Amino acid sequence: MSLVLYEDPLSPWCLVAERRVLAALEQVGGAFTPLRIEPFPLRVEPRALSPSERRALVRTARRAAREPEAAGTTPDLWLSRHPPLTTFPALAALAAARAQGAERETALRGALRDAALVRGIDATRRDVLLELAGSAGLDVPRFDAALTAPATERRVLAAVDEALAKGIETPPALVVGDEWLVTGPRSANEYATVLRRYAAARLGLSRLRVIH
Repeated sequence: MSLVLYEDPLSPWCLVAERRVLAALEQVGGAFTPLRIEPFPLRVEPRALSPSERRALVRTARRAAREPEAAGTTPDLWLSRHPPLTTFPALAALAAARAQGAERETALRGALRDAALVRGIDATRRDVLLELAGSAGLDVPRFDAALTAPATERRVLAAVDEALAKGIETPPALVVGDEWLVTGPRSANEYATVLRRYAAARLGLSRLRVIH
């Protein structure tokens, strides 16, 4: 049974959700395939933040930083003079890294989070992405070529379209068995409860079930 978490590496709540889902999987056992991460942008359109949007992102980041899974994160990315106009480049970078294997993609995700969520660096800038790719052990010329390839952008857009078709509006969102949708960050125990219920239920449900 599959598990797909739609997330954005520049969202601290996605970090919280990912770590809690993994903790829930340890409780539930081997009924599910390994967690698959797919992209869903926190900010899609490249445009400047309004003052209210900036305040909302800062508040959200500060709340997330109080959670143990996001300890050490800060809102500095959104307090900087030039915050990201869109988070899409970070998602494209992960798609480009995927071509070099899951281990390298995971390493780059960690590097992106450290840069953006801990150090407040704009991890959507091309020069920063190339530097982070090198630090994550990627073949940088190969990564650079994949990052600029139109097919990489198309892969991200296809994943986002798939998420939208499932009713996902914002990350994080967990899709269980391609049938149940769990929106927003939950506790590890809540995730574990959902996974146990799904494992116990009959398969082949005809409609996506949203867990409120």
